[in-house]
Amino acid sequence: MGLKILLTSDFHAEEDLKEAAIEEANNGGYDIFLNLGDYMDEEYARDLFESIDIPALGTTGNRDAHFSEQFLDGDVPVYSFLEADVDDEYLLILVGGDFPDDIKQQIEELIDEHGDASKVIVGTHYPPKKLGDRVFSGDRVGFEQFREVIIKKKPALWASGHIHEDFGRDSLFDTEFVNAAGEESGKAYAIEMSDEGGVKNIEEKTLVEK
Repeated sequence: MGLKILLTSDFHAEEDLKEAAIEEANNGGYDIFLNLGDYMDEEYARDLFESIDIPALGTTGNRDAHFSEQFLDGDVPVYSFLEADVDDEYLLILVGGDFPDDIKQQIEELIDEHGDASKVIVGTHYPPKKLGDRVFSGDRVGFEQFREVIIKKKPALWASGHIHEDFGRDSLFDTEFVNAAGEESGKAYAIEMSDEGGVKNIEEKTLVEK
C-alpha cells in the first residue's frame, strides 16, 4: 500500500505552528507524522507528539542539543538517529542534529540491507549540499556526505529542515527532496509515496499564514 506523510520541521517552540500541525495530522488522512527537529524545548516536543493520534516520529535539531538523555531515551519519539520499518515495504532513516562521523556509511548500509531504494525515506535535520541549503548570503551550507548518499543510492525521498530561508522542493536524479522548515514559511508538506515505489505526489500545506 502507499503511504501518506505529513512532513514538518523547525517549529522553534511556536504554539500556533504546533497547534496547526496537530490539527492537520489528526484530520488530514495521513499515515505518519514526521518532524525534523528544532523544537527548542522538551515539554513543547512532548506536547506535540502526545497530541498527535497517528504514528509520529521526529529527529533532534541543532537547537535541541540541550535535550537530556532521559528525554531522548524516554517515551517521546524524538531521536538523534533512527532506523524504522514503517510497514512491510518502507524503510525510514532519521538523522538528527548530532550524528556520528561514519553517518554516510551507515545510511548506505541500511539502504543496501533494505534492498529497494525506491521505498526508502531519509529525513535529516541538516540538508544535503546544494539542496535546500542556500542561506541569505547565497552560500550553500549543506552536507556533502548526504549529497553523496543521494547520488550513489538514490533513495525515493530525502527531507530536511534547518535552513529556514530555503523552504521548498527539488530533486536529484531519482530522489525527490523537500526542505520543510516551518518557522518562517508557516508551511509543511503532504507527501504520498507510491505503491510501486518512489514519490507519487508532493503538496505544500499552509499551517499558519506568515
